[in-house]
Amino acid sequence: MFKPFALSILVAGLAIGYSADSVKVVAPKTAPAKKKGAASKVDLVLGKKVFETYCVACHGALGKGDGAAAAALTPKPRDFSDSAYMQKRPKDKLRKVISEGGPSEGFSPIMAGWKGTLKEPEIDAVLGFVLTLSKPAK
Repeated sequence: MFKPFALSILVAGLAIGYSADSVKVVAPKTAPAKKKGAASKVDLVLGKKVFETYCVACHGALGKGDGAAAAALTPKPRDFSDSAYMQKRPKDKLRKVISEGGPSEGFSPIMAGWKGTLKEPEIDAVLGFVLTLSKPAK
């Protein structure tokens, strides 16, 4: 049986070793390559993983802008479930915000750009996943 001190060291080590900052989501080898000028399939499984790793803290599990960190943010994170708003935003502009951050499109400077962390297929995948959060229920 672990002593409380030894257990706390073990838990702290795991938390440090596996923090969200150290986790890299890698696109599966079977993900389709993005071809210029051609439509490509979006890997929604990868998009969900990227969203859960990098976006949930602010945007919340359902993309409503109600993540744990949202309470401390002004302005509040975007609500991706707002279909009326999301349908008005061109996909290339949304992609630019994910890649380059909020200021690239005149939005919050708090929204970080992820192009230094995510690969192009990951950005495409998370955008595809985000767009599924605003689709009206059938």
